[in-house]
Amino acid sequence: MIEMMRVDDRLIHGQVALLWTKQLGLDRIIVANDKAAASDIQKNALLLAAPAKVKVAIVPVKKAIAMANDPRGARFKMLVLVNNVNDLYQIVQQVDPGDTKVDIANVGRVSGDIENKHKINETVYLNDEELAQVKEINTLAKNFVYQPLPTDSPKPFASLLKGE
Repeated sequence: MIEMMRVDDRLIHGQVALLWTKQLGLDRIIVANDKAAASDIQKNALLLAAPAKVKVAIVPVKKAIAMANDPRGARFKMLVLVNNVNDLYQIVQQVDPGDTKVDIANVGRVSGDIENKHKINETVYLNDEELAQVKEINTLAKNFVYQPLPTDSPKPFASLLKGE
């Protein structure tokens, strides 16, 4: 079962490996990213950053969608991790998020130019296309939040879009 879908520029890093894995009781992480899946160097780096007891799959977005929709996955506690809004948008369109937490934590500031992006808050910057996709995700996901750390209270992403 998918415990959370998360956008984080950094993919697997300390917060994901230690904090979120423990908080959610994860035994699987699916990194859905076409570039990472095609790069042995990036795959190896992500695998090194992952917790030892968690099985990690670094796969193209289409394969991640198939994995997320596979009923055999219901017995696992999974995190679907992407590093951009477009990948999350594709996944949410093809995998019913139901009550699954959909979290945008860090996007648009680590990689890329923030000059032509809308500042949503200190850790989220979106271009026009991403902003439109986020608004659509907001209509599809019942539990769409901003929660950088497990110790932070989840904030409805819609409130960030309204500037609250």
